[in-house]
Amino acid sequence: MPLEIVQREMNGIYLLSLDGRLVLGKESTGLRTMIENLLETGATRIVINLDHVNYVDSAGLGALIETHRKTKAKGGRLVLCNLGPKLRQALEIARLQPMFEISSTEAAAIASF
Repeated sequence: MPLEIVQREMNGIYLLSLDGRLVLGKESTGLRTMIENLLETGATRIVINLDHVNYVDSAGLGALIETHRKTKAKGGRLVLCNLGPKLRQALEIARLQPMFEISSTEAAAIASF
């Protein structure tokens, strides 16, 4: 199942809703490309909603790390929201959870800005 990314904008905050598998290949490359395009246009406040992501592999985690790093390098903020238990556990096991800003809901992520 390919990864579908729906982009919305609300008060200068860019919301990316992911649906599917965040894995090696065009899925993780697509997320990286979308974030790079947003950053090039000056977007610095980004929320990634992972509510409908049913599987993430190491390349998917790498894509999240890279998007976080690039956003921070541009002086922006990246907030992840609606992490499922498996993704949350993967971040904990890899000791990556402290790297990310994580909100329980999209509304909480938006309010954090």
